[in-house]
Amino acid sequence: MSPPLEFPGREATLWAPRLAQATSEDMARGLFFQGALRAIRVLGDEELAARCAAACGQAWFFDFFNYSIRLFLEMVSTALPPLMERHGEAECTLWLMGHCVATDFLESEAGRAMQVLVRGEARRLVNHLPSTYLVSVNGTRSVEWLGPQHCRFTMKRDFAPAAFHEGMLVAMLERMDARRVHVVGVQTGVLDSEYDISWR
Repeated sequence: MSPPLEFPGREATLWAPRLAQATSEDMARGLFFQGALRAIRVLGDEELAARCAAACGQAWFFDFFNYSIRLFLEMVSTALPPLMERHGEAECTLWLMGHCVATDFLESEAGRAMQVLVRGEARRLVNHLPSTYLVSVNGTRSVEWLGPQHCRFTMKRDFAPAAFHEGMLVAMLERMDARRVHVVGVQTGVLDSEYDISWR
């Protein structure tokens, strides 16, 4: 078993409770980790990406292999403090990371297949979000429609903070026929969150 991570100051509030709930069954696909590393490289630099890879002991991830979600927590918690120096508060930085990760996913083989499936329609994309997320990460997700272009998206047992997913959801919807995309996430539990999603 890996040694416990230690988080200084306010970082402990963000990561330690998530780490405490991680089990050997909590996994994510390599393509998710590769996207996170690319986001760190884009928002930071090559040196920071190398430092984050070293922190989680993996310089490369195979797209469709499963890896412990613990590695994601190690990678992002290492990246966040230096990225915040460039991009501002944790929520803003996590939003930018999520946006980059989703953009990377959309350019992947799995992402292109998903775009063909939903035919560029935002509503079809939202209906496929639960299965789309399962391509990359564990957890359960559901959609409740509140109007033709308005829904509530719920996540259970997902280890990324709400701001990270806000950025991801905006990036995916902007690739569709959606305009004036609005996504507001609320953390309802350590690993649970809800997102109010609307567009024009």
